[in-house]
Amino acid sequence: MPTQKDANWIDLFFDLIEKTYMGSDFQYEKQTFRLEPTLVQPADFHKRTFGSSLNSYESLLRALDPTFRSLANSEVYRVRTGWIAQGLRGYNGHRIRRIKVGPDVFLIPKLLNNSSIGIDTSGLANNDSVIVICFIPDYEGAYLFLEKHMNLPKDHCKNELHWSKLNGSYRASLLEKFELVLSICCDGLLVIKTNALNDRRGKIENLFTNLVEGCFSGYEGDPTQKEFRPVLKKKFFNAANGVQIHCDADFRPLTPEKVVRLLVQTLAKRDGGKFEEYTPLFANLHSHESKPIQVADIVAGMVKTCIETGTFQKMLQPLPFDLRKMKKYSDNPPKAYFWFE
Repeated sequence: MPTQKDANWIDLFFDLIEKTYMGSDFQYEKQTFRLEPTLVQPADFHKRTFGSSLNSYESLLRALDPTFRSLANSEVYRVRTGWIAQGLRGYNGHRIRRIKVGPDVFLIPKLLNNSSIGIDTSGLANNDSVIVICFIPDYEGAYLFLEKHMNLPKDHCKNELHWSKLNGSYRASLLEKFELVLSICCDGLLVIKTNALNDRRGKIENLFTNLVEGCFSGYEGDPTQKEFRPVLKKKFFNAANGVQIHCDADFRPLTPEKVVRLLVQTLAKRDGGKFEEYTPLFANLHSHESKPIQVADIVAGMVKTCIETGTFQKMLQPLPFDLRKMKKYSDNPPKAYFWFE
């Protein structure tokens, strides 16, 4: 059983992660450290070296009790009982996420326990659109990162984050940190590029359903896709079923609520036409009221720009599309991409 002193050290560990991420004041040993929003790395607690000029976070790290730093060297990394492992499961009201970007590992607090989904679109220059379905593990944490770490300004009219309102320097900064931004904001992503939203060749309800179905059908005879595609569809279904989904009114005359129902219903469809039990949950909020929609808007803008410039990110995997679902668009067939953490 951990001693009270052990509990104090692990609580200090989680407090450091949370306050540093949020850029809050931190009280320690009768000192106040005014922290800038910073991403914590596990090695910060026991390996970090310091130069002559310290920022507030580095000053706090250097002021930590040597016993804490020594204990962190062993306790942070233990597989089942270590501080990270306990934070991933949830410890005494604390939860964290571990994000890996290239060789770097970051520890960020999970401010919400419930996941959500944001659906948004972004237009390309050639009449195509990018549809993004963002699986967001913690929209409060994602929004705080965009607002405080990336310093994104809000639209003055509706006080919301919006890609189209960002100038070139903000967009460049987001794209430069594409993998980090996506990993913090999402733990899964489905992207569909199509001109069907602007060039309607059928009922929009059928078009939307076929766009989703086309990402997961038509490859039963392909040994490279035969097992993978149903597993991927099941993974998306599990991530969407019974999860609050936020959607802007980008699919008129389909209502956002109908879009949400069609998405979950289509993912629930199994081979043979049967459906798993499914529960679509629609969050009836406009974009300026919905942080998941605003997060999805920023992600859609990033992905759209990568497609336009041909600088596609390696973390987004192409998903061969079943063109039988969109025969009328053989002149400009849809393309799909996916990512899961």
